Amino acid sequence: MRELKIELMGPVMLPEFPREFGNAMSKFGVFKAFIAGSWIDFGNYMPVKSPINGEVIGYVNKMGVEHVNSAIELLHRNWQSLRSMPAHKRADLLIKVAEFIEEYRALFRDVLIVEGGKPVAEAEGEVQSTITRLRIIHQDLGRLLNVGIPGDYGQGTENKYAIVVREPIGVVAAIAPFNYPLFTSMVKVATALLAGDPVVLKPSSYTPITGVLIAKAIEYAGLGNYFALVTGPGATVGDAMVSHPLVRAVTLTGSTDTGQRVMRMAGLKRLQLELGGKAPAIVLEDADLRNAARKIVTGALRLSGQRCDAISRVVVMDNVADELINYITKEVEGWIVGDPRDPKVRVGPLIDSNAVERVHSMVDDALIKGGKLIYGGSYWLTYHEPTVIDNVSRRARLALEETFGPVIPIIRVKSVDEAIEVANEVIYGLDAAVFGKDINTLWRVARSIEAGEVTINDFPRHGLGLFPFGGVKESGMGREGVGFSVEDVTELKTIVITYE
Repeated sequence: MRELKIELMGPVMLPEFPREFGNAMSKFGVFKAFIAGSWIDFGNYMPVKSPINGEVIGYVNKMGVEHVNSAIELLHRNWQSLRSMPAHKRADLLIKVAEFIEEYRALFRDVLIVEGGKPVAEAEGEVQSTITRLRIIHQDLGRLLNVGIPGDYGQGTENKYAIVVREPIGVVAAIAPFNYPLFTSMVKVATALLAGDPVVLKPSSYTPITGVLIAKAIEYAGLGNYFALVTGPGATVGDAMVSHPLVRAVTLTGSTDTGQRVMRMAGLKRLQLELGGKAPAIVLEDADLRNAARKIVTGALRLSGQRCDAISRVVVMDNVADELINYITKEVEGWIVGDPRDPKVRVGPLIDSNAVERVHSMVDDALIKGGKLIYGGSYWLTYHEPTVIDNVSRRARLALEETFGPVIPIIRVKSVDEAIEVANEVIYGLDAAVFGKDINTLWRVARSIEAGEVTINDFPRHGLGLFPFGGVKESGMGREGVGFSVEDVTELKTIVITYE
């Protein structure tokens, strides 16, 4: 196992913020909270560290339960004003959010790099995806259409007509992850605002400064009275949001453990939960192995594997496994690990050193249980080398637990039935992939896998959300995507008209 050593490109610090951001800051590097149109400094702070080198790059407010409760109550008081605004106008204002992000594109990108350790190309991609998603927000309005049902379909209701309307639900609590802090947060916020719901956002404590940028964009667009950014520990801020009686819906992207905690605390609130994943890539005997290897490596290593839809198991027919592994190894060699500020780097740091140690403990467990190290295996501070392990046991942690790191475990099987069995023997069911040519076998595998989305001959990716996505089993509930997300932050009302 070769030694891993990362050369950093000089000091790590946030980019300089334009003068227009002055009201969001107490002083350079200290950021305020945003509560229903006002920037507020509560006087208690927590540090934000860059995963690039672990050093503090700024501070955000460390809010308490009383601050969260006050924010939610303010949003609730403003709710009637928002719900009475025509839906098309709400959509137009959200497009202004996109215009703001476009204007400060470089700032958003650089904060994603420094705060989250995201490689340059991936940071640029997230900014562009956010702009694009907001620009097509009018497409979501289709799910807000009313439905008419004539009563003469049934005996006894001939003189009745029902109109089923989809209405705003009330204050929405949005809890966002660190891996896509701009796109995921913004989609949750935009969906709620479009539906006519005020929204309180808790960004990840790893990436709260991106949340500050989002608040500034919403303020610029004229939607600030209906939005709050709250920062602080999840056990304090998140719990207060989820349990507050005026919060009517919760949308969370996070771990399965966090999702289960939210379910226990939320009561009868509407829940949209995208949780952990353990996506298998099943490679059949007739697959284009070179193409499969390229897709698998990309699906496994993007964002250092810190994605719920990452390929984290390769389930391959034994008689083509050696050839596939050769192709995978050659592909992995082209993925440079290092300082994410270097445009040549494709694998940046994990979010912190604890994440690296956890991933490496899973690698060690796989090797102890009979796995064979093919490539990589080294780590240094917050960086873990892309790693390929063959002959991974079905009982190894790498085969069963969400990895969230740049590791490609290879599990060999003898038949399609065994491949399906392996794919389904985990607690997760978010995404899966299958590679092959015979449409009958591909269809059979796709229908047999227990997952919210199965991708044929490519790696899973939720992208803009043009296709609905979400989990089964312990990967969550509800569906997100263009037109679908709005269903979980609205409720149906049936109005029955009686006429003579």
